[in-house]
Amino acid sequence: MKTSRDGYHRNGNACIKLFLRETPGKTCATFTIYLSNYMKQNQLTINNIILLNCLIVMILFLPVLSFHRVLMKNILLTAIIFFGTFSLDFVKRAQKVLIVFGAVTIFLNWLDHFFPSHVLDLVFSFSFFFYNLFIVVFLVRHIAKSEKVNVTSIINSINGYLFIGILGAVLLAMTEILQKLIYHLDTGTINFAGGTAQGFHDFLYFSFITLTTLGYGDVTPVSPLAKSLSIVIAVTGQLYLTILVALLVGKYISSSIERS
Repeated sequence: MKTSRDGYHRNGNACIKLFLRETPGKTCATFTIYLSNYMKQNQLTINNIILLNCLIVMILFLPVLSFHRVLMKNILLTAIIFFGTFSLDFVKRAQKVLIVFGAVTIFLNWLDHFFPSHVLDLVFSFSFFFYNLFIVVFLVRHIAKSEKVNVTSIINSINGYLFIGILGAVLLAMTEILQKLIYHLDTGTINFAGGTAQGFHDFLYFSFITLTTLGYGDVTPVSPLAKSLSIVIAVTGQLYLTILVALLVGKYISSSIERS
């Protein structure tokens, strides 16, 4: 990056002069923002807002749908995968891997929709889990590396927490599928108030009341694997909140001290 005589940093891209003012005894720094980076940051913020809306619709409105619930679930999962791929400014190599991995996951999702089977459901669940686990890890990494607290970092924090709840639901659903495939049992690994799970929304419900350590008692894990996963979900939720709150508060205090 080169500095011209007028004090502006230039790198062949258009730049925007924010302000240049002088005070007695001190010259304030000249701030420049490259237009391409500015537009990219705006687009990332928009993608994260859309991703947040998709997650909220999945969690709050999917359980109350009485028709086309499976179709709406698959549409929402597709949207979550797509906008999750473009939620962060990944390096080019990681972005390419995510695009390919996401495309395969979306294909498996709709293949399972039109040709339902336990095997396809299990393969898609594995693919969806590891894909979104990768997204969550990079969300937390991005928040940890950010220098200050802004709207994007707060939205990323919320998205990460909601992602953990959805990943927990996927893991719990996988326990049911594995029991049917391996042991040929339909008794269910989780005891719901109305019997067995009626759909993915039931696993979402159990995952989030476990993640928030709410625990109404109307749903209880039965199999050893389901019990272990319940512990993992509960501990992960508490650790996430503790670490993220500490990071955000620390960065906010640090930026406040620098401004003052």
